[in-house]
Amino acid sequence: MTKRALRLALVDDHNLFRQGLSALLERAGMEIVWQAGSTRDAVDAAANTHADVVTMDLSMPGTSGIDATRALLKQDPATRVLILTMHSGEEFVVQAFLAGATGFALKAQSFEEIVEAIHRTSEGKMYLAPSIPRATLVEYNRRIQNVSSSPLDRLSRRERQVFELAAENKSNAEIAHELGISVKTVETHRLAVHKKLGVRSAAGLVRMAALAGILHR
Repeated sequence: MTKRALRLALVDDHNLFRQGLSALLERAGMEIVWQAGSTRDAVDAAANTHADVVTMDLSMPGTSGIDATRALLKQDPATRVLILTMHSGEEFVVQAFLAGATGFALKAQSFEEIVEAIHRTSEGKMYLAPSIPRATLVEYNRRIQNVSSSPLDRLSRRERQVFELAAENKSNAEIAHELGISVKTVETHRLAVHKKLGVRSAAGLVRMAALAGILHR
């Protein structure tokens, strides 16, 4: 069976850069489902067409790429966001991940590295440009932990079970089968988990599970 091409969306107000990247990614076998030159256009486009990964610039007309990331993930939690920017400061990185982005790449990277970042992001794996100090993640982890000393205590027993299985990238159907409950019930529990933990994406659940020492494989 032929593997489905990744569905991408590109958000950047520099038309030449965005169109050039689009052409290169299409040659690499990816499908560009929409493009936007402003955060407002991005939110409107995302409401109508799902993309597996959205590459998001930080500085654009309208609200920031950080705010746009929050808005996109609120209306389509299944989308994963890869920040693609020229800004490498610690605060940009921390705010991007706190907003729910899965990856943070830099425009100065090679095309091959950008492709790798897109694939890792699509798999729900945190990506950070190699040139950005890993100490930046220490600050991100510190802020996450300061939200609550034990955020998982907010979950009921069943919600905790759903959380742990979702953090292993299991589908709702797989979770339902393992727990002996309906898919609809799993969906209800997952919505409650996202709300109680303040995370907006599957990648956010994975990161929180890693911080809590739950992921062992």
